[in-house]
Amino acid sequence: MSGDDRFEILLCPEMGDGVSTHAQKFIDSSPDGLELVEKPVPHLETAIQLLTEGHGDMVPVSAKWWYENRTKGLSSALVLPRREPTRVLVGENKPEYIPKNGIIIADCEMVKRQIIRSRKDIQVKLPSELDGVPDINFERVEWLEDLRQKGEIDGYVTTRALHASLPSRARRHTLGMQRQDDTRSRFIPLPLEGYTVLLTREDFPASRFSKVIDAGAALSLRLEMTILDSIEENMRDKVALIVEQRKVRTILQDVGNRGRSLGFENPLTEWKTFTSTEKSIGPKDSDPRIDIILETVNKDGSVTTSVERIFPIEESHSGAQNLVFNWKQILKIARESPEEEKRGRMKEMMDVYIEDLVSHGRLSEDRIHSPLFKEEDHE
Repeated sequence: MSGDDRFEILLCPEMGDGVSTHAQKFIDSSPDGLELVEKPVPHLETAIQLLTEGHGDMVPVSAKWWYENRTKGLSSALVLPRREPTRVLVGENKPEYIPKNGIIIADCEMVKRQIIRSRKDIQVKLPSELDGVPDINFERVEWLEDLRQKGEIDGYVTTRALHASLPSRARRHTLGMQRQDDTRSRFIPLPLEGYTVLLTREDFPASRFSKVIDAGAALSLRLEMTILDSIEENMRDKVALIVEQRKVRTILQDVGNRGRSLGFENPLTEWKTFTSTEKSIGPKDSDPRIDIILETVNKDGSVTTSVERIFPIEESHSGAQNLVFNWKQILKIARESPEEEKRGRMKEMMDVYIEDLVSHGRLSEDRIHSPLFKEEDHE
């Protein structure tokens, strides 16, 4: 093996995001004949400094860290195959079977809102609402597990990496997207989850890793970062976002939630790609597509604004821009106070519709002429 195939990876201790563990597995696999050498460093800041000074070739970081600390002179072109981005609920029961008035601790605001949306009859809190919660991730998850075992809470939400750090293998339930089951609540992941980015200097020979790096994950990461950059800062921690590269065949196999809308008699023929030629044919079932879901939920879980788009890879940039534009338009309407309809037949239809919503408990009378999203939903 030549010296050109030897690369030093500056590896920090696991911080609970799964990055260091993922990078360690990558090093141990010695992919494509590469000699990957682990060089332990105590802190991420130290690793970045060593990298910029030329004392190492790569630093594994989470996508969230890179998004918040983008540095000139460093490249994020190398992305490992994406880990499962969904969170887990640690507890004896699935979300649907948590006892009424049960207590669940969510690890962030967006997940709290998603759980409330699925179960309005349980109590959902953030760790910050509890007394004595530890600041360190690993200590906090053990503390929450202790509360659960004592029966003080019914469960808590955490990442897969933190769950794996528990001394005991506590039972967990995936908060998934439920593409195959529309009877269960859907949980879109938080932005930038599951990515392990190998930061390098811009002059790094990235082509040497072309066979082992996931180009699809790299594209998805770029699109997620672009979408987040287009969203107002105070909303970024209140959105759920997933960008994936999926095959047409896989998308058409979705039978839960949104999958039924694709149920044409001959979907591969009916689902045309945009083209100006008369000899238009449907895409092959192995063709890749970009699949994006973006949503936000208000505080009481009663209103969701969501946009979903599927488009060819070559339309990834324009497709992502259009998705954000459409989502912002929906959100703008949801923030407006609706005006009372004054025309005869239309007013009659609206009155009947609103009366039906109120009678079924889907709309309270004091919200009839109030905006769907209030100011406190964005605080």
